Amino acid sequence: MNSLLLTLFALLGSILNIVVAYCPVVICPGFGNDSVDYDTPLEQPAEVGLRTVLSRRGFDIDAVYTVPVKRSDWIRVAGGLLDIPNFYTGNALPTGLGYGWYVKRLKDTVDLAHEKSGGEKVLLLAHSAGGWLARAALGDGVWCNERDIRTSDRVRGLVTMGAIHRVPQDESTCVTRGALKNTDLAYPGAFLKDDGIKYFSVGGAAVVGKMVEKELNDFQSKASRVAFNSYVAVSGKGDQIGDGVVPFDWTQLDGAKQIRLDDVVHSINEAGTTMPTDRWYGSETVIDRWLPTVLEELELIGGNLSANKNSIDFSSWKNIFSNLIIPSNVQEEMSRREAIKNSAVVVLAGSALSTESPPVHATPNIDSKIITLHSGVSIQDFRVGEGALVEEGKRVNIQWSLKRSNGYTIDSSANNDGVPFIFVVGRENGGQRAIEGLDEGIRGMRVGGIRRIVIPPSLAFVEGLEDYKPGPIPEGFGPKQRIRRVMENLMGVPDESFILDVKVTRVQ
Repeated sequence: MNSLLLTLFALLGSILNIVVAYCPVVICPGFGNDSVDYDTPLEQPAEVGLRTVLSRRGFDIDAVYTVPVKRSDWIRVAGGLLDIPNFYTGNALPTGLGYGWYVKRLKDTVDLAHEKSGGEKVLLLAHSAGGWLARAALGDGVWCNERDIRTSDRVRGLVTMGAIHRVPQDESTCVTRGALKNTDLAYPGAFLKDDGIKYFSVGGAAVVGKMVEKELNDFQSKASRVAFNSYVAVSGKGDQIGDGVVPFDWTQLDGAKQIRLDDVVHSINEAGTTMPTDRWYGSETVIDRWLPTVLEELELIGGNLSANKNSIDFSSWKNIFSNLIIPSNVQEEMSRREAIKNSAVVVLAGSALSTESPPVHATPNIDSKIITLHSGVSIQDFRVGEGALVEEGKRVNIQWSLKRSNGYTIDSSANNDGVPFIFVVGRENGGQRAIEGLDEGIRGMRVGGIRRIVIPPSLAFVEGLEDYKPGPIPEGFGPKQRIRRVMENLMGVPDESFILDVKVTRVQ
């Protein structure tokens, strides 16, 4: 199945002349971050890291660089204490003792990326403090006086993600001791826009800061409390919305293309925890909400693709795919091409391969209704099967795709070589059991049927994710972490649920 699909997509790619010709990238780490956080964040697999996420969207991973920073390097900021009197008068410079080392490394990394690419201009993706430090590195437009090199000869664009672009309301409280203020005074807003460098400021709006009682330790209370304190430190005001670390208004740079992302958080971990998150700026589930805009503005997409987009009739291709279970990695690739636009495959993806559809991409029956059961589980049939009936005591094989209620994909059987989940309906102990919401929601289906089952967390993975626990249980660390985040922190959040799309393939 996979080889057939790969062959088909290779054929489509050649027919449509799909070309990816993106530029080298330099990732600029945020304050306290290590370069490894953008490669294998929190010891997760490299597939989760920003570098790999970019490579899945057409960037050459060997041309994606990260400014080399160790977590321990940030102690060098304390070197600003020796910057007398500037540090003590709130007049430190971004190129001074506190942050000058970072600016130099950033410029060195840009030079390396430019050289290794054969002279291509670089795109900067600057996270958190890396954002305003990148602005300092771009400087006044002169990259190297000795060699008569302009900044615009090296850099094509700057994307800041959760960066601080304004000093606090009370400047004397700024933790940069003037370095941020002087960056903004010397190079205000999109300073080199007229030189052809394009600016993008991306900010999250996920957490409202609140001074919550310390006794309240649930996920939302901790996040709100951490956000409040952080927002006060950054801006002087805690009760506003932001990404959990930086208030949204402080992330927006004057003159830049401004992008607001609801429900997106600042870091690779959830605020106030060490738990990995799938909703930070560079995660698989978020990046397509801003990257297509960047590529389009930089004119890195378009051209021949858009010219050919309307020249092919895709209607005949729909039937080829309509009865296939598409592997999630292929679904994700098609979804990304849809977000990036300009690829003629988008037409096919939108009609037959959308990641919002069940695992077999059939159109729901016109009269198919959402039925809510007494337990709170809801079901909707996308295709009614004609084979054997699923009922108490039957051994059932299913293909499945699991998502969160916000649409973020967790895992699927297609991600695991199409191995079905097998369980006995109604079994209460031992192996081959299904989570309660699936056990209830699948009853009445027939072989060949496709159903969407929406399951409250209280009827999902309450027994854990170990072997022999009710399933389907993903194998990978990342998918399990996404489930744990819901089960441990979001059980009481209204409307939080798991969306399980299933196809019954066998009943015994």
